[in-house]
Amino acid sequence: MKALLAIPLLLVTLVPALAHADQCALVSDEVATRALAVLQDHPNVVAYCEPCNDRAPGEPHRLDHLAKQRGTTDGPNNYEITIDKREVDLAYTYVQTQPSRYENLAALAGCVTSGVSPSLVVNDASDRGVMITASDAPVATVAPAPAPAITYVIRTEDHTWLIAAMCLGTSAIWAGATLLLLRRRRAVEMKPRAIDLTDRS
Repeated sequence: MKALLAIPLLLVTLVPALAHADQCALVSDEVATRALAVLQDHPNVVAYCEPCNDRAPGEPHRLDHLAKQRGTTDGPNNYEITIDKREVDLAYTYVQTQPSRYENLAALAGCVTSGVSPSLVVNDASDRGVMITASDAPVATVAPAPAPAITYVIRTEDHTWLIAAMCLGTSAIWAGATLLLLRRRRAVEMKPRAIDLTDRS
């Protein structure tokens, strides 16, 4: 009987965690591109999975390797981000945007999450180290980068020289033809005419 009672209790405990698992592990190309841009500008990251019942955020570290790659499934959400060659869920990744503030990467990239704090606050250092706690302070989604402007240059050939050459060529042809005609005419006029020989004897 106790075993039967334990099963529903176990399901109640596991269902919330399963429902929130992998919220933004696979995202669209647009979201992945924005996440990549955010990480390039803010390379200090912290992992914190509240739906996984993490008691506190992980230790901050600076990423060494960053990539966006296609996942193994079909569909529009088929891109993933890898940090230091390990796939990450944007929902449980925070980037340092200010000395005392980390912001949720999924919120910055535009991936909808549930049960995740939008930001983390860095408290003053103590003898136990730096304390990072969850915060309800909202996070503004990063605007997508504008598409690069494309300038089309249409080159037009300058045919002025060709028109001038054609005009000169036509004039030269007419001048040559006129000169030839005049020469032939003059040659005909200068040709000696036949002289009538008469017998005067």
